[in-house]
Amino acid sequence: MAFANKDIYVFFDDGDVLNNNKIRGKQWQKLIGEFMAPLFGGNPEDWGLANAKIIKDFINKGIPTLMYEHKEKNHSQFIEWFREKWINDMFDYVGIDRPDHGDYKKIYYETAEYVDLRVRSAFPGVIDTIKTLYNDGFHLYTASGTESIELNYYLEGMGIRPYFKKLYGPDLINVLKVDNKFYEAILKDLEIHPNQAIFIDDKPYYLNIAKKVGVHVIQACLTGEFKPEFEYIVKDMKNLPRIIEKLSDNEL
Repeated sequence: MAFANKDIYVFFDDGDVLNNNKIRGKQWQKLIGEFMAPLFGGNPEDWGLANAKIIKDFINKGIPTLMYEHKEKNHSQFIEWFREKWINDMFDYVGIDRPDHGDYKKIYYETAEYVDLRVRSAFPGVIDTIKTLYNDGFHLYTASGTESIELNYYLEGMGIRPYFKKLYGPDLINVLKVDNKFYEAILKDLEIHPNQAIFIDDKPYYLNIAKKVGVHVIQACLTGEFKPEFEYIVKDMKNLPRIIEKLSDNEL
């Protein structure tokens, strides 16, 4: 029996699905310097370079290496460790004395708020596509390795936050996006069957894990970083509603 749109749940990764990470990364470097230098001193460009180095160390071939090195942690444990590393590495790189440890969390999230709300890196067609899917009756969510608080800022900046329900980052389920447990926790939280879910991601690693859980997948091939490996792919976000319709007709 085919599902109606109102029974289908569509999950979007953020980086290189909704937003272009290369464009966003360059904007992050500029914006973080704007925010940090007036507060703590140092050169704005150095703050940007410091953050770029941390991100480079964090990610290898599109996969967040540091998460895998700490995959025995739940999200709460990981983010506490990462916030401290991020602050320490940033201040050490710029050559500024580290702040009081009690201020680390505040600095981390205030920086994220300032930058994330100002970034403009959406792929062409994303905003109109989200509105179309929403108006067609689909349930829209995120499924990202980024925390929900930052996803909220990004989507607010894009003007599409009202079209989404929960913004699943690992904090909402306290599970890192490293293996099948991430996808299983989302399905359990929503109390839905895997066959009702469509996950859109750019990275084959995550898509293969998701498929093993039993959900449907669409590979976003918007940057050319990864070759198309799946039956359903999207190369232009304007075409996503048509691809979801095709998947729904064939498999749901």
